[in-house]
Amino acid sequence: MPQFEAIAHVLWELPFPLRLPPHAFLTWEPDEEIALCDPRPSVGDLTWRRTSELLRPEQVFSDLGPPNNIFPQHDYVITARLASGDEIPTAKLTQGPMGGFIEPRPYTIANFFLCLRFKRDYAGPRLMERAGLALNNILEVYRFVTMDPLARSVRADLDSYYTIISVADIPQPTKERTSHEALSLLGTLSFGSTIGENRVHHIGLNSLDDLVSGRVLPPDTVHLFCSIVRTPHSLELFHQLLLEAVRRLKRGEHAFAVLDAQSAFESFVAVLTSESLQNQGMTPAAIETEMALGGKLHLLQPRLKHLDSIARALNPPFLGSVKETNWRRDLYDVRNRIVHGSVRLVSFADARAALIAGLHAVAAVQSLSPSFQRKMTWSGSALDLPHIQQTAGRLSRFFEV
Repeated sequence: MPQFEAIAHVLWELPFPLRLPPHAFLTWEPDEEIALCDPRPSVGDLTWRRTSELLRPEQVFSDLGPPNNIFPQHDYVITARLASGDEIPTAKLTQGPMGGFIEPRPYTIANFFLCLRFKRDYAGPRLMERAGLALNNILEVYRFVTMDPLARSVRADLDSYYTIISVADIPQPTKERTSHEALSLLGTLSFGSTIGENRVHHIGLNSLDDLVSGRVLPPDTVHLFCSIVRTPHSLELFHQLLLEAVRRLKRGEHAFAVLDAQSAFESFVAVLTSESLQNQGMTPAAIETEMALGGKLHLLQPRLKHLDSIARALNPPFLGSVKETNWRRDLYDVRNRIVHGSVRLVSFADARAALIAGLHAVAAVQSLSPSFQRKMTWSGSALDLPHIQQTAGRLSRFFEV
């Protein structure tokens, strides 16, 4: 039976409500098997202001253009009526250059209590890892039970703007106790509040690189933008999936970025296959049958062979090329390990390489035939995502729905 010197209290604030009663309950944790979670509901405010108190715009942008002096001139409170008939405020819109909006946000104060065999371990990285695994176990079960669209799992290293860890000594630390017995002493313990002595805090990451996505666009890119925007355009599904993959990559959702990138490539190949069959005179019903379950072109590999066969007289095939090898190694295989295997954590570097391989694969397939070309496409250095680098992130990431 173990001997515990202390109990650590880890305080997280989750930017969504957990519809659990505010009572402590025992939960799993990886090292000592049992921890205590005490969730408390509360309501805070998310505030947006048109003018920053911390940063002047000229510190970020080299050209601000002419000043804008048109602002709302009144405050408005938006309310909602409950089933009981009571009316509650849900937002406030505020006037003037310093105005913006205030939106109430229900959230959860998540208190975790973990047993420590050695008091000094309260300040070590393993404690945050233990608490994070325990928290995610609760969140995953909660999401399964409730199907709550607001709740989500978190990353202990990113999803916190301010985490407090305090420690309390256990009397008679040489006495052997179970984790349950040690946690039952909570009501008699006094947790410290002196940073460096019996408390540590983890302040969320924040990066200058994430204020904006890059510098002001160069003249040639602005010229291209202005020439394209004069006519109507609609992003295709593969465009949207690739852009979503880039967004997920920057948000630290690396595995999902890989899934979106591979889905983008498969969507692109499916559209080209369908269009080529239509060009051959097939009816929509026949095309659907050919590409549906049991059809000759239901799977990805036959579709790629079909596209290669169309372009055989014009260009070298995609299958067997370096671009195909890179796509299969860096994106397709990684996607399969996530979907069909046990891989859940993907590094930023591997996810970025996967997206780049997907972009190059799309460009390679597109170049097989003039009929495969899209109105809007990426090429050249853009395929290597030079503007997407790993950065510390922003505090506000945690509060995005």
